[in-house]
Amino acid sequence: MRIPGRTERRVVAAILVTALIPLVASIVVARTVIARVSATAFQPEFGVHLDSALGVYAELAAAIKQGMRSEADALVAADPLREAAFTGDAQRLDAELARIIAAHPALVSLRVERCGDLVGARERGRPVDPAHEKTLTVRKAIARAPGHAAEPGDRAPDDGGCDGDARTLVATFAAPSARFDELDAAQAFAQAYHALEREHRKEYLDESYGDAFAALLGATILLAILAGVLVARPVVDRIARLAAATRPVAEGDLSVRVGLQGDDEVADLGRAFDRMLEELEGSRARIEFLKRMGEWQKMARHLAHEIKNPLTPIQLAVEECHRRYAGSDPAYQRLLQTTLEVVEEEVGTLRRLVGEFSNFARLPRAELEPSDLAEFLREQGERFAAIEEAGREHASDEALLGRVDLEFDVPDVPMPAALDREMLRRALGNIVRNAAQALRDAQRAAPGGGARERPGPAVWGSVRVSARSEGQSHLIAIDDDGPGIDPAVRDSVFDPYVTTRYDGTGLGLSIVKKIVVDHGGTIDVLESPLGGARFVIRLPRAGTPAARAALGAEAFSDGDRAPASEGAAPTRPAARGGQAPRGAG
Repeated sequence: MRIPGRTERRVVAAILVTALIPLVASIVVARTVIARVSATAFQPEFGVHLDSALGVYAELAAAIKQGMRSEADALVAADPLREAAFTGDAQRLDAELARIIAAHPALVSLRVERCGDLVGARERGRPVDPAHEKTLTVRKAIARAPGHAAEPGDRAPDDGGCDGDARTLVATFAAPSARFDELDAAQAFAQAYHALEREHRKEYLDESYGDAFAALLGATILLAILAGVLVARPVVDRIARLAAATRPVAEGDLSVRVGLQGDDEVADLGRAFDRMLEELEGSRARIEFLKRMGEWQKMARHLAHEIKNPLTPIQLAVEECHRRYAGSDPAYQRLLQTTLEVVEEEVGTLRRLVGEFSNFARLPRAELEPSDLAEFLREQGERFAAIEEAGREHASDEALLGRVDLEFDVPDVPMPAALDREMLRRALGNIVRNAAQALRDAQRAAPGGGARERPGPAVWGSVRVSARSEGQSHLIAIDDDGPGIDPAVRDSVFDPYVTTRYDGTGLGLSIVKKIVVDHGGTIDVLESPLGGARFVIRLPRAGTPAARAALGAEAFSDGDRAPASEGAAPTRPAARGGQAPRGAG
């Protein structure tokens, strides 16, 4: 079992203190209230008056019983009953008993016995109701009436001590049970009250309720500790994960992610930490890329300068040799002509390379302004459509867009972003032209491909430009159905001088990435659903942290731009013929 950490112990202690303070206060208040109530309830006067009232009830019950006994004494003292009991006339005795029952409503039954044998009996005519009546049986001896001699049938005392001349009246009385029930209830209450009073004198509260309060206190402590652990452990575990993630970050690894789940502040902190790492990773990648681009631009300026200077003397020297030869040797004349053509062709190629290097070296930083990306893409779609329509009327390779089906899929809703429209048009033109060139090269390499090189409808393939908004970014996807890009070179395809075409310089896609990075975005190359290559440009929405960072970086670098080339100002290169410069990726 894991030992709780400091934070867990502090949370548990806080919950425990929070639970104990009201509990202890409640115990103190409860003990005070109970003590005051008990002190008020168990006053000696209450017991005295209660006992007095109980005595009154007891005297009333005793009086009722004594009245029944006195009534029985009066019955056995009456001469009519005494005479009837000893005459031996059963009818006379029964009549007398009936008269007595009628004259005394409290009687339930009367019996006259002689040595346990029944002589006569009479009942009132209805049974006793135990729910509402209480009974009392009284036995009284009946004395012989004066002047009444014993009858011959009377027995002498037997061995058991029974006097055969004796008569006994067994009278059963009934009285309402309400008073007796009240007496029982009063006695029970008095007993309970005196028991509580005795226990109170023995500090009953300290002994009984103290144990209950101790049990409640212990249960509260255990529950508070359990609740504290259950509440604190998930939070502490996630904080520990967050702290563990900072160690590799401190060592320079920005690829680590916490990935905390939930909707509380700790989860928000984890997500903010992950976003911060993503932004730092992207910023570091952009900084490293821009640093490499700066080095490559320096090298491009140097190469352009070193290559450009000897080109004109070389071409002039060969042209001068060709012009001054006045001999009549046809073979030598052909050699000079061939040499002149080769030199002029190669010088032209080198001049084109020098132009590419110069454009790359003079590439300015994007000047971002608030704009609508959707509107920009719709304008580019119309512009490319015009170029495509014009290109269908020519068969040269310069009219690349006239030989492909170019489609723009742009939503009608605004897509606000900070853009340099000219630079982004250049980047989009480079990617579209690279796609068209890849389709052309694949068509030429296909068997019989040359037979399809003719004016007319598009025959090379299709290129599709689509856009959508996703989260805090806008996505631009450029897809084609060409041969695609080998996965082995996708990671380096944006580096300068890396190309997959026989006539490429490897600078076009580097320029594209530089423009996208200046916009605060990213660009990736993937496999297209059309079967070819897919370039995905992700630009930040206007107002997002990434967009503000890009604007801040632009403002920071406004006064720190390096010179573009030897003796040249860092101006934007103009597009030839109103078109975006051709990419050489």
